[in-house]
Amino acid sequence: MDRELLQSLYRYCICLTGHSAQAEDLLQTAVENWLKGCSRPVQLKAYLRKVIRNQFIDDCRRLKLVDFEPLDDNAPVLLDETCLEEIEIQHNLIEHLFELLNPAEREVLYLWAIEGYSAAEIAEDLQQPRGTILSRLHRIKLKTADLALGDSAQTIGGQ
Repeated sequence: MDRELLQSLYRYCICLTGHSAQAEDLLQTAVENWLKGCSRPVQLKAYLRKVIRNQFIDDCRRLKLVDFEPLDDNAPVLLDETCLEEIEIQHNLIEHLFELLNPAEREVLYLWAIEGYSAAEIAEDLQQPRGTILSRLHRIKLKTADLALGDSAQTIGGQ
């Protein structure tokens, strides 16, 4: 395990929790569990990301912090992967956007935008249907567009 891997996992924890202190705790717990175990996976990053995600879900359920809403597996796919790329996100909107997203959406956005995963890869990694991932990307797109339009209207009104 190297510094780059820890930084990447920390960024993933931040995306899930939204808070640096909680992200540090989550990462520490995951690394401790990995070190205590006798498992030496071939894909360490993927393995630790799964441990982190499972720990986060367990913590949320225990504390009832997040309502996990089930999505219909047969829901229509409303988005292709390139639609989100067509939206220009300004740096100052990213923090506000993250506040609007729930943890599941932040996780998908992180894996897609930061790690460069496709919707199919995210679906495989999270063990969820591709349609579910595309639906989340669609919701992210809508929230991003609403935020960008609100910011544009505010800028125009403020001039």
